[in-house]
Amino acid sequence: MNRHILLFIFLCTSTISIAPLQGFGNTVEKVSDKIQEKTQALSLIEFYTLSNTLPQELIDLQNEVGDTNDVDKLLEQLPPLSEQIEQVSWEATMAVSNPNLSYHQLSSLEARLVKIKARIAQLNSPIESNIKRLETWYRAWLEKETQLQGFELQVTDDQRLSISLSEIESLEQVIFAAKDLIKNHIVPSLEAGKKIGELQTKVYTTSATVAGLIKEMNESGTQQTSPSMLSKEFYERFDQQLLKQGVENLRLFAKYQQGYLKKNSITVGLCILSTAILAFFIYLSRALSKSTPRWHSFTSRPVTTAILLSGTAFFFYDALAVRSNLPPDWNTLALIPLVMAVALLMDLICNTPYQYKLLRLLALVFALSVLFNVLGMPQPILYLFVFYVSVIGFVYHLHIIVRKLRNPRSMKLSWATWFGLILTLTVIIVGTAGYDQLAVGIFGKVLSMIVFTQVILLMFFVITGLLEVLLLHVPAAIIRTNAGIIVKDFIPVLILLLGIIWFASILKILWIYPSLDASFKAISSTALTIGTISITPGLIIGVVVAGYVTLLCSHGIRSILLQETLPRYDVDPGVQVSITRLVHYAVMTIGFLIILRILGFRLGQVAIIGGALGVGIGFGLQAIVNNFVSGLILLFERPVKVGDVVVVGQETGEVKELGLRATTVQTFDNAEIVIPNSELITKNVTNWTLAEKRVRVKVPIGVAYGSDVENVLRVLLACAHANSTVLTTPASRALFLAFGESSLNFELRVWISDFNDKLRVLSELNQDIESEFNLAGVVVPFPQRDLHIRSVEQNVTTLLNHKATDVVRGEI
Repeated sequence: MNRHILLFIFLCTSTISIAPLQGFGNTVEKVSDKIQEKTQALSLIEFYTLSNTLPQELIDLQNEVGDTNDVDKLLEQLPPLSEQIEQVSWEATMAVSNPNLSYHQLSSLEARLVKIKARIAQLNSPIESNIKRLETWYRAWLEKETQLQGFELQVTDDQRLSISLSEIESLEQVIFAAKDLIKNHIVPSLEAGKKIGELQTKVYTTSATVAGLIKEMNESGTQQTSPSMLSKEFYERFDQQLLKQGVENLRLFAKYQQGYLKKNSITVGLCILSTAILAFFIYLSRALSKSTPRWHSFTSRPVTTAILLSGTAFFFYDALAVRSNLPPDWNTLALIPLVMAVALLMDLICNTPYQYKLLRLLALVFALSVLFNVLGMPQPILYLFVFYVSVIGFVYHLHIIVRKLRNPRSMKLSWATWFGLILTLTVIIVGTAGYDQLAVGIFGKVLSMIVFTQVILLMFFVITGLLEVLLLHVPAAIIRTNAGIIVKDFIPVLILLLGIIWFASILKILWIYPSLDASFKAISSTALTIGTISITPGLIIGVVVAGYVTLLCSHGIRSILLQETLPRYDVDPGVQVSITRLVHYAVMTIGFLIILRILGFRLGQVAIIGGALGVGIGFGLQAIVNNFVSGLILLFERPVKVGDVVVVGQETGEVKELGLRATTVQTFDNAEIVIPNSELITKNVTNWTLAEKRVRVKVPIGVAYGSDVENVLRVLLACAHANSTVLTTPASRALFLAFGESSLNFELRVWISDFNDKLRVLSELNQDIESEFNLAGVVVPFPQRDLHIRSVEQNVTTLLNHKATDVVRGEI
């Protein structure tokens, strides 16, 4: 019985082509022999353990088998997929005998084949998973069966074992039930794998045919395939038969599209309805976008903007969605309304009327070329259209250049003018030489790149404008207040994402990759290997995005703390800065760990790197690390905070910023002093506002000898009480301190609530004291000095004696 099951599995697995089943099919016949070689008979204890656990394991197996992927549902998806493969295969066969085969037809076939391959891979993955799991379970139960058979032989040979054969048979029945259960589930999976293998073979054959056609077209694209555009032979091809062929292609296209439209009328109606609803909401947003001119300009054209948004979304959905199964050429036809919308909206992003008109004309020409390709126009007609459009474009650009040369002030030549002139001249030269396919290829690819660039630019302005409108009308006040800043911070991320999309689309347009999905995979998987390190664009983009998002998160959290949370609890400004700084360090640390994880570092490797860095830092960066640690101490201990007034050397100033390495102090003369953090920790620092801002103001004053001391004290206290800034508690005091050389020395001591008012209060008190002393008759003396003359010349002595005599006589 076992051999029959294994043989059946081997026969099934040998007929399918999926990789995981090949190993299973090649080795399954030897499973029993290998297990018998490696396994031993059960011991008595193991037998009783197995007899208790086997029924439970069977129940677990039934549950696990029930959790495997439903093969019947997968098989239901194969007939529609098979029809698609047959359709593409038939079109590829017809393309081989088509003399007027175009780039558009081959590109469409290749893109559809890529989607079919991806869909087959999606269907194949769960079947592979089923077979892997079922194979593992089968091997495990087969090993149990072999062990039980060995134990049965021991029981037969040794009659002393008190175990009946019926017990062994009951366990064998459990094992047989498990194997039958696995067989019943593995057979459908193998049959499904066989069908998928047949589909893969058809797809592979069709892909080879299409690849051969593409190779032939690429080779013929660089060869002279037709007479010169200026020769008589070229125009002789425009006979009645060619025109009939064009009309017939148009008739067949209309017939087929009419049939497709009837089958998909509901889908088309839903698309039109959703675009109309979107236009209605864009029109309603006009009242909300008065303060955002970027989005307001789009709301003035709601229908065109809705077509742009829905067309762009449809384009990317069709390019990336594997299950997208549109009728032939519908994805290309959908480009026409999208391109027309782009042409109508180009004036919103162009700087000059010339650029607007030029880009609009290019968009319209691209739409016409797309229409000609979809309609299947004969190649000579398409070549003729491309050639004479290039001639008109060349004459137009040449006229602009001539006008500029005649009147240099009339207009300014841009790079677009020279680019258009060179492009049209190239197409004319190539077409004139008879390289028609090359001319059409250059013309179509360049136009496609220009139009897609316009779409990306418009989407940039649409997304930023719409984001700003949404942020200005969210309930949170802090988001409304900082809407402009948020949009500005989001712009680099948006530019990066749109840049990646643009680059991937250009690779697809240039036929470097057959689909947009393949372009994205190539961008993310292309690797530069340096030693054992592999650097990919996806890795670089992930690191850049993670780092920038970390900065945005840190900035956002700090803004919320500073503007909303901390002021609500009346937290001191210096404490607010310390908290937000610590939050910033914490977020940046988490972001750094995430970046290391993206780069592939594990926690143990990070620890090793940290240890190595610690040794290097200990020898070479002691001062920097000292300042960094001192900065952390300043944040946690807060002996100095932002807003404190400190004395640094001979300068007094306000702390403006606590950085990682240094602290910035702004003096009252508006000079900025940068102090290393370690100096603030290890040296004495006078902080006038550490605990509180209340300070004492001393006003020294001297009065003449003979003044009334009580009156002076009374006047000083009256001046203190009259000043509104002076605090009543602690009380002001007027003190008689000393007998000076020329005066009686007093001092008025008052308290104020804010250190920043010290100089102002001192000035006000001095003015009040001077005024009150004048009213009270209190004199502030000049300094008095005794002069001792040691020697004087004789003539000076005689003169002084005469003066003294005259004074006595009353003559002076």
